[in-house]
Order: sequence, then structure tokens, then C-alpha cells
Amino acid sequence: MRVLFIAYDYYQYARAIHKEFELLGVESDFHSIQPETLYLKCARRAWKAAYRSGLDSYHEALILSKPAGYYDKVIFLQVHQMSHENMRRLKERQHKAEFVLYNWDAVRTHDYRPYISYFNRVLTFDSADARALGVEYLPLFCIRDFQQLEERSTGPLSVYFIGSIVNPRRYEAVKAFAAYCADNGIRFDHYLCTTVHGYTQVLKSGFVPRHMVFRSIPPTQFITMMEQASAVFDFANHAQAGFTMRTMENLCAGKRIITNNAGVKESEFYSPDQFLIFQDLDFSGVREFLLKPRQEDRTDWSKYHVQAFARQLAGVTE
Repeated sequence: MRVLFIAYDYYQYARAIHKEFELLGVESDFHSIQPETLYLKCARRAWKAAYRSGLDSYHEALILSKPAGYYDKVIFLQVHQMSHENMRRLKERQHKAEFVLYNWDAVRTHDYRPYISYFNRVLTFDSADARALGVEYLPLFCIRDFQQLEERSTGPLSVYFIGSIVNPRRYEAVKAFAAYCADNGIRFDHYLCTTVHGYTQVLKSGFVPRHMVFRSIPPTQFITMMEQASAVFDFANHAQAGFTMRTMENLCAGKRIITNNAGVKESEFYSPDQFLIFQDLDFSGVREFLLKPRQEDRTDWSKYHVQAFARQLAGVTE
């Protein structure tokens, strides 16, 4: 099977899916839907017309890079960056292929509804969007790096947070949680990555950004922070019903999860032993939650591994 895989190239997640496609015996051609060249990165904020033109040219070259009818499947992870003209061109050129779209953002964050008609299958991580739009629901996943972690926790009162800051609400939540931890004897390690745009948004909201860096966390540092903590602090960048990557990773890793997503209560994997849901910025009960002894959990969550995710996305049966 030949697959054209066009995805938002975020951290190592899209490339992990691409690697799983290849392990399934799929001939996968991976392309970023939003290349991070210096010219396009600058134009995206400063010169919208030039950015749109450059992105359209990039997509057109990608579409023309293989002969007509070359692919069996065309899989998108995000699609809103591509123009409708280029979508129609791609559909015409790969007219025999099955078109599949996966969304790891809610409609209210990136509205992909105008693109649905181009696809044979549409999937989303957001259960509310899936019900409203009548599309498939497929939660996010845990990559292989986090599936068999060593247990090196520094104790029950140890929490970590790793995430990008593009929304001042997330920065405010992390800052407030750090203050709670300092007052309650909880070790809190965090890594906050951002962009110039994200940094300026935090500044405009009235905060003086601290401990924010302009690069993604190295994989080895990510693994170390996760291994050394007993729990994760989870706060989504955007309003959504879908579960974050941190939720799925730490579920599979057996960590406790402190989250503001009340939707986990309706999930099959919810357990009050593993999840604490907070509202607004009220963290009362976190210390008691962390100190409460856990029951042994032998549940197999391999259905949320990236291997199973890639299989379902590609439509490959065992």
C-alpha cells in the first residue's frame, strides 16, 4: 500500500505515526503540511499574503511530486493549512486513493468542516465534535518511548508538566499550580516551550513570562522527567472535549493525572484512583490525592498505543 501522509510536524508525534505505517508494511511518504522554513515562519506573522502564496506553492509542488494515481491512500493530520484549490488538485490527481482526515484539535480551534467533503473518512480526538459532525472518534495515543518507562519516582509528592504555551490561560494555570505545590511541599518540575507569538501573547495578558524556552524538550529529558514523577499536571491549551497527549501518555505509563478536563469521567479509562479533576484554579485536594495509596492496576491500555492508532488510521487489519 502506498500512502501520502501529510501532517502537522509537531514534536515527534507525526513522525512516530509515519514510522508505524512503515512497520505495518505501508510505503509512506511523509510531508509536513506547514514547513518551518525561516521565510515562512517570519511571513506567517508579518506578511500574510506572502505566507499564503509561499505555502500554496509548497503544497502544489508536493502534489505534483508523484504521478497521477500513485497513492492508495492520502492521510491528513490537520488540513486547514491547505487551500481548497490545492485540495481539489490533489483529489483530481490521486482520484483512486481513499482520503482520510484526522484532527487532533477541536473544531472551535481549527474549523475543518469546510474540508470534510473531500474525505472518505474523517476522524477526531474530540468526542463532542464526533457526535456533532457524525464522524469517527479516535483518541490520541502513547508513543513507544513512554510505553515501558522505568519507575524512578522521587515519591508520591512529585508532579511534572511538559507543554507548549500558546495560550496565556495555560501559563496562568501552570504558574498557579507551581505556587500551590510550593506551599504544600510538592515537587513540581516543568518545561514550558513557546514561540515568539506565544511569548508575546503571555506578555499582553499581563504576565512577565518566566522559565519559558523557544525549543522543544529533548526526548531524553522528557523521559527522565516522566520517570521521576508520580503524577502529571494536565491543562489543555484550548477549550476541548478531547483528551490531551499528556493524558494518554500518562494513562499508558500508569501515572496519576491531575486535569481540568471533566470529560475523563465519562471515559472507559477513568478511575478516581488515577485521576483528579480540578475546576478553575482550585487545587485543593491535590496533596491528599497524591498521598492516597493506589490500588494495583493491571489494565492493558495497549489500544491507546501508537501502534494501534496507526493501524486504525491506515485501515490495516491484523
